[in-house]
Amino acid sequence: MVTYADLQPGNFYLLKGEATSDIEMISVLAMTEKCILLRSFGQVEDDFWKLRTDTIHSVIEEMDYDSAAAILSLYEEEEEEEEEWEDEEE
Repeated sequence: MVTYADLQPGNFYLLKGEATSDIEMISVLAMTEKCILLRSFGQVEDDFWKLRTDTIHSVIEEMDYDSAAAILSLYEEEEEEEEEWEDEEE
């Protein structure tokens, strides 16, 4: 079984934390002796803690910074389009 302790700082991962959860992109922000601080990327960035011993249902893919940045840029483009649309309404 894969645990959060198997994730490496500086890498990005597509994973399912639980069998019924959606796929999410995460990165490791910090590690302590027993815990790990993660950031989930999507329409809203969210930081959260997990125990290093907590299991991960499935690590789908490990990505480098450039691959993750290309995906994250899609969200930035969407935010810019929403801001332009809001400016047009005013």
